[in-house]
Parts: sequence; C-alpha cells; structure tokens
Amino acid sequence: MSDDRSSLANRAVSPSPEEAARESRHEVLRELLGAYADRELPPETVAQIDAHLVGCAECRHSLEVHHTLRARLAVEPPAAASPAFRARISAAIDAAPVPTAPRIAADARVTPGPRMLWLVASGWVVATVLALTLAVTSGSASRFTPSTRALAAPVHDVPLLGAVVDDYARVSRGDLPGRARDLDAVRAAVSFPVEPLRAPNLRLLAAWTTDVRGEPAAVLAYRLDDRLLVQYLVPEDVFFQHPAIRAAIADHHLLRAADGDRTVVAWPDSSTGNVLVGNVPTESLQSIWRSESTR
Repeated sequence: MSDDRSSLANRAVSPSPEEAARESRHEVLRELLGAYADRELPPETVAQIDAHLVGCAECRHSLEVHHTLRARLAVEPPAAASPAFRARISAAIDAAPVPTAPRIAADARVTPGPRMLWLVASGWVVATVLALTLAVTSGSASRFTPSTRALAAPVHDVPLLGAVVDDYARVSRGDLPGRARDLDAVRAAVSFPVEPLRAPNLRLLAAWTTDVRGEPAAVLAYRLDDRLLVQYLVPEDVFFQHPAIRAAIADHHLLRAADGDRTVVAWPDSSTGNVLVGNVPTESLQSIWRSESTR
C-alpha cells in the first residue's frame, strides 16, 4: 500500500511528457536568443524562434535585453580609465615587491602599458553592460504594457472568436455549467495550464471545460461589477491559427473586437491563448490585462 501511495505521489509531482517537451524546447530556444539577435542563425531556426516569441513574454524580454546591449555597445566606444584610477594602479604596482630587478631604481614608477589600459577599459564596459541590464529590467513592465489594436475582420470571420462569442451568448442566457471549486477538475482535464485572472475587481464564479470548433478549451466565469465576464483558454497553436489574430496582437498589442453589445479582447500567454468576452467597456478589460501583465 505504501508503494502505491509513493507511486501516486511521484506521478502527481512529475510533469507530463507534453510539459517536459515544451520546457525542453523553451530552454533550447532561449539559449539561441543571443545568436538570433546577432542574425547568426539559419532561416529555419529563425522561423521557429519567431513563432515562439509571439507567445512567450519571458523570451521577448530577454531578446529586448540582447538588442539594447548590442545597440549600445555598437555606438559607444570603451570608456578610458580616469587619471585618478590610473594613478591608483601605478601606486599599487610601485608598492608590490619586485623579486629580481637589479637595474630598476627603487623609486621608479611604472606606467601602465597598452594591455593594462585595455583591461581597465574592459572593466568599464562590463560596468556599463550591467547598468544597462538593470535599467532594461526595471523598465520592462512599462515597455511591454500594450495598447489595443482592433481586429481587422468581423468577429464571425475568425472561426475561434466567432465560436467563443456564440458560446458566451449561450452561457449568458442560462445557468453556469460549473462552480469555482471545479477548477482542479478543469486543470486535470486539459493539457495546458489554467490560471484564473486575479484583478482586484474580479470574483471567480465557475469553471468548466468545453470545445471550440472541436478543440479543447477551459472556461472560467467571473463577476465584474455585477456583470458576467467569461474567459476562454485554448492551446497556443489553436489561438494563432487565424492571420487576423496574429496581425492584431503583433508588437505586443491587445486584440479588441465587438459583436453587438459584447466586447472581446484577446492576448497570448506562454503556452495558451486568452479570449475575454463580456458586456463591458474595452477599457475595463484592458485594465484587467494590465493587472495580469504585472503579476
């Protein structure tokens, strides 16, 4: 019996094969970002990284660091050491014991040569790089806060969004299919991560699974200022299928669309696509996204 419990515990904490494969691929692509920024990769690898960057905020941020450092180092020559710093180096060399130097006077001063000055300049370059990295990191939240971009096609011309809007209309007319405590069951039923939104003005009401045009989806229903807001989570390959969605979210934009009095916004996470639907203003949904992006 104890062996059975141990086996069950190991299965509970071990990642699924899909999750392990996804994380392994993520690590490989992340290690290639430097070469990608320097345009040193073959076209087929560049295409893979392009597709990965659309849905991975972590790698987009890392690439931004690479680009910033590359651009700064390309235009700014190494800074020369200050006279005071060179004087301290000379003093330190003078104070060091000289094992065998019979022809050098005891009070002779040693002037740093080209190699020493190059090492000093390199130290300043390293300090500049570290400072830039900290600056990019501290400003990343504001840099990646998106503006909205309208969908360039009617909602029902995009199969994913049309199916989501129709399902929302059906759900909003009747009782909610699930309860909030069913969230663990929803997570167990799909192969992608399911995390509820945590904006301060939201309260999770229910969670269940459905299919969107034959594809699995997790559905989470919220109360937003006494209105119903429904979140649909789908796998990233399903989310990115239609070119109108890819165009609307390019360059870190938040997709927005309308279907009658229903508002739709959508954005990608690391391995899923999110679609929010509700009879609420776009600004309210955009503020929820901004709250999520700073988590």
